Amino acid sequence: MPASTKPMSQTSKIHKKFRLRSRRRNVNPTTKVFVGSFIAIISMVGIVICMVIGVLFISLFSSNQPSVGEGSEQWEVAEGFPVVAQSYLPIYQEAGKKYGVPWQVLAGIHKIETDFGRNLSVSSVGARGHTQFMPKTWVGWSHPGGTRLGNLPDHVDITNPALIAKYGGYGVDANGDGKADPYDPVDAIHSTANYLSANYTPGEDWFARKGPVWHYNHDYENYVLKVKGFAESFAVPSPKNGTGLHLVKGEFAWPVPGGTLTDDYGDRFHPIKKVYKKHAGIDIGKGYGTPILASDGGIVVESRKSSGYGWKIVIDHGNGFRTLYAHMEPHDVKVQLGQEVAQGDLIALMGSNGWSTGPHLHFEIHKNGQAINPELLVQRP
Repeated sequence: MPASTKPMSQTSKIHKKFRLRSRRRNVNPTTKVFVGSFIAIISMVGIVICMVIGVLFISLFSSNQPSVGEGSEQWEVAEGFPVVAQSYLPIYQEAGKKYGVPWQVLAGIHKIETDFGRNLSVSSVGARGHTQFMPKTWVGWSHPGGTRLGNLPDHVDITNPALIAKYGGYGVDANGDGKADPYDPVDAIHSTANYLSANYTPGEDWFARKGPVWHYNHDYENYVLKVKGFAESFAVPSPKNGTGLHLVKGEFAWPVPGGTLTDDYGDRFHPIKKVYKKHAGIDIGKGYGTPILASDGGIVVESRKSSGYGWKIVIDHGNGFRTLYAHMEPHDVKVQLGQEVAQGDLIALMGSNGWSTGPHLHFEIHKNGQAINPELLVQRP
C-alpha cells in the first residue's frame, strides 16, 4: 500500500531625433520597377524561409517530447504471465500508458497487495481495495480527522471525486462512473499509477531506495524487491525491430562458452564497497584468459578503461540495444573502436581488472539506455 506519509507539498524612454536630409535624384522609371520587383521577391523568399524554419522547429521539438506512456510501451507480456491476471492486463497497460509507469510494475504491486484481487480484506491498519490504499492517501492528507496512519471514519465517502479534488488525494475515477472506488480494479490500478507517477523523477530506477515503489511501501527488502521480482518475470523487452519478432531467450548468445553464472542482476551487497548497490548486469566466471564472445552482432562503440569496470567494451546492436563487457585487461582486448562484429566473434579474454574479486565477465544488456536483466534474453548453456 502507499506509504502513509504526508506530502510535502516607462522606465522612461529616450527619444533621439534625427533629421534626414535627402537629395532628390532623377531615377529611371524602369529602374524603379526593377528595384521594386527585386525587393518584393526578396521579401517573399524571406517569408517562405521563415515558414519552413518554423515548421522544422515545431517538428523537431515535438519529436523530442517523450510520450507519457513510453516507459509502459517498451515491454511485452512474458510467456509465464499468470492466467489469473490476464483479465487485468488491459487495465495495467492503459494505466501505465496514461501515467508513464511500466505496466509490469502495476501488475507486481497488484500481485503483492491482494494476489490480483483474490484477497480484498481490509488490512489491520485500514488499507483497502485492490491495491491497498489508506483512506487519507486516497482522499488526501489535508482531509481533517482520521488516524495518524491515514484511516478515516466510515461515514467519510472516500469514493467522492469532488472530495478527492478538494483534499488532493490520489484516488481516480478512471472508468467514469462518478465514483473513485478502491474496490474497482480500474479505479484502483489507475490510482496506483497516479501515485507512482507523482513520486517519479525522470531517469530514476522505479525500484531504487526512496524511489517510486519505495514510496508506495517503505519496506525495501520485503516489498520493493519482491515487486521488482514479479515485474521482471511478467514482462520482456518489446520486439527488437518492426518485423513483429519478439525477443525471447536465445536472441542474445551466452558470451562465455562454458562459463557459469556467479552473480545475478539486481540489488546486492557489494563485495568490495560493502554497501547495498544495484548490480546492473550478471557475472559469469570461468578463468583467466577465457574467450569472451560478442553476444550479438553490432558495432564497437566503446573500448576503454572505466573505473570500477576496469576495461570495458560496449557493442551497439541497433534498435536501442547495447551490450557491455567489463573487467578485461587492456592487452586482452581483441577489437577496436568502430569495428563491426558478428555474434560469436572473439572480442576479449577474461580478466579481473577494476573492482573485481577474481576472474569473471561482468555482462550487461541495455535497452534505450536502461539496464535490463540479461537473463530475460540470454539462454544459459
